[in-house]
Formats: sequence, structure tokens, C-alpha cells
Amino acid sequence: MNVTLRQLQAFIAVAELGRFHLAADHLGLTQSAISILIKDLEVALKHRLFDRHTRMVSLTTAGAEFLPQARKIMSDLEIAVANVHELASLQRGRVTIAAAIVLAATLLPPVIARFVKRYPDISVQVRDMPEEEIRSALKRNEADLGIGTVSADDPEIQASVLMRDQLTLICRSDHRFAKARQVSWASLAGEGVIGLAKDNPLRGLVDRALIASGVEVKTRYEVRFSTTAISMVAEGLGIAILPENSRQLTTNVDVRIVELVDPVISRNISILQYRQPMLSPAAAKMKEFLMGASRKLS
Repeated sequence: MNVTLRQLQAFIAVAELGRFHLAADHLGLTQSAISILIKDLEVALKHRLFDRHTRMVSLTTAGAEFLPQARKIMSDLEIAVANVHELASLQRGRVTIAAAIVLAATLLPPVIARFVKRYPDISVQVRDMPEEEIRSALKRNEADLGIGTVSADDPEIQASVLMRDQLTLICRSDHRFAKARQVSWASLAGEGVIGLAKDNPLRGLVDRALIASGVEVKTRYEVRFSTTAISMVAEGLGIAILPENSRQLTTNVDVRIVELVDPVISRNISILQYRQPMLSPAAAKMKEFLMGASRKLS
């Protein structure tokens, strides 16, 4: 069956106005064009829809039955088009962000606050998770955007660098490093370390830095979250090597942040997205807000 929207428009116009020439004027077509559209529709439906009279037309039984369905089709289409327009104009929509735990607690909240103030009808959802789970969440379409560290090239994930931060040492206030302004990687030899899980991109960055410096440490505990590592440091269970932005999570515990040097190791914090689907208007605008926030911080 090959029924077109133009045919439905012509049918509804003729049915409501009762004359072919009035329907033609209403749709901006010629009367012959209206007649052809109606004829083609009747051929497609295999039923005569109108009884033609000298000056008026009237619906047949089949036409009267078809009219409310045709109106519903056109109404549903108008609603669908209006919904798309609302999404495109950011009057409605939803964006889900998968973010590493620390970044979800530090970077995201002020950006989301500005975003929802500007676009109050867009729903923003945050999924805070370990960094190693972000790429999988994007590929499963459980999130539109991710924020974290990319440990290796992934052809399915597109990364846009937001900012850079460096690795720092976190120790308790009574530790031998606590009063130092800087600590070299070499001086960490023999220290007990609270490390992140091995599949965490940050753990890989730390391990490579230790190997490059020829340093051996004792990994006493492995945890999934930076917040857990910081709390364990505060209890004297070891030191931790975490990104600089973890500083915002240490205000209520008795720890010190010390710069790690020789060498200074930095990482990229990136906006991640799955390459396959195009970003929705809401997600694209959120990405724009995040990039704007990074420019202010850099």
C-alpha cells in the first residue's frame, strides 16, 4: 500500500470542505491536482471514498469510516514533529552523564547547576561510577556523555580533552612527607600504598610512573573509589597517589596534599562519547557547557 501524506491532506480537506475547488484553494493546489490525489488514494485503498455530485461531494461509507483514522494519523504526525522541534530547541529532553566518582563530586555539580538554570525543562541524570566502567556504559547507551580518563585508544570512543591535572601524594598529617612542599617519585620507595583497582585508568598511570622511576612500593590495599582511599590514608593505613582534583574531597579529614615531582605526571580529563550515535540536542548542549567550564578553569 502506497498512501502518502499529501493524499491524506487532500482527502481530509475535501471531506471537511465538501468541494474539490475549496480543498484546492486551502492546500494551495490546483483542482486537478486534488482530483489526482484523491483518485490515487482510492486506488491504493481499493475503495471509493466520495460520491461525486454536480456541485458537492459526500463521503461514502468507506470514506466516513476512514476519515477519523486519517485525522488521527495527521494529528499524530503533527505531535511528533512538534516534539522533535521541542527537542531541537531544548524545550524538552534528557541527558545522562557517566562520571568518575571524584569528577562527579567536584567538576559536575556547578556545571549542572548552570545548565538547568538555563534549560529548566531538560532532565539531567548523573551516573557516578568507577572510571573503568564509563566506556562500557557509553557503548550500552546507558549514558550520553562520560567524563574521565582514557587509558588506551578505543576506536569506538571519541575523547574531547576538558583539562589536565597532575598526580599528587596524599598522606596523613603526621607522615614524614606531610611538611614537604614537593616529594619525588624516587622517595616513595618502600612506602605502603593504598592503590586503586588495577583496571582503573589512574592505576595504570601510577604504575607506569613508578616503573619509569625505578621505584618499588607495597600496595597494601586496593580500593575502587578515591574517597575510600582518602579515608584510609586518614586512618594511617598508607599513602595514596591521586589526581590533584581529589583535594576537594579532603577538607574533612586529617591529610595533606603534596606535589609529586621528578617527574610531574599529568593526565587528560576528557569528555567521552560513543562514536556511533549522534548526540541529542540536549547532550550536545551539555557538552558545550562542559567545554565552557573547562576553558574557565584552564
